[in-house]
Amino acid sequence: TSANTRRDPQKGKKEFSTNKGFTVIELLIAVAVLAILMSLALPSYRTIIEKRQVTSGAEQFTAFLSAAQSESVKRNQFVAVNYNWNGGAWCLGMTAGDDDSVDCDCTTANSCSLDGTEKVLSAAGLDKTNILDSATVGGEDIDGTIVFDPVRGLLVDGETAEFRLISPDQNMYALNIDMRPTGRLQICSSARGDKSVPGYSDCAGEVQP
Repeated sequence: TSANTRRDPQKGKKEFSTNKGFTVIELLIAVAVLAILMSLALPSYRTIIEKRQVTSGAEQFTAFLSAAQSESVKRNQFVAVNYNWNGGAWCLGMTAGDDDSVDCDCTTANSCSLDGTEKVLSAAGLDKTNILDSATVGGEDIDGTIVFDPVRGLLVDGETAEFRLISPDQNMYALNIDMRPTGRLQICSSARGDKSVPGYSDCAGEVQP
């Protein structure tokens, strides 16, 4: 009969209770746990980004300088690299000439070029404003030009050069690009505080403030 086949009311309540959704308290607990996990992960993620910013910038700086060095020997010409902070929107520009007075201005369009092609590395191109912290040539902090000679690709007059890059967001990490009198380019860590960059040795064992 219908009375015998009718669903047991108690059974129905039990089945209904096993298929219920989340309660407000359960949702609040889940949100709280998620917030805690995100707060723990955020500093680690920021560290990764900071290191990657300064490492990528240093590698591209070094590649640009190395290309200028190679061009001087290949062309048998003096090759100049102009560098400028330009209010934090820094740039590097490359050009060639027949004597060591060759120069260009990387802040001016088409001023720095080779064979009619503009050769400029800039903050806009790397999306890294203010990453260039300082430049030291021949022991002096200046904003100007370095020149490679056409014989061995060394800096003229046996000068040395150092470019210091910092991670642009939090200024946590720093790398130096050093050019020695031998013409060798080297990247080393000049971290602020104890924030050394993995994979690079300390610059002369010193940590910059």
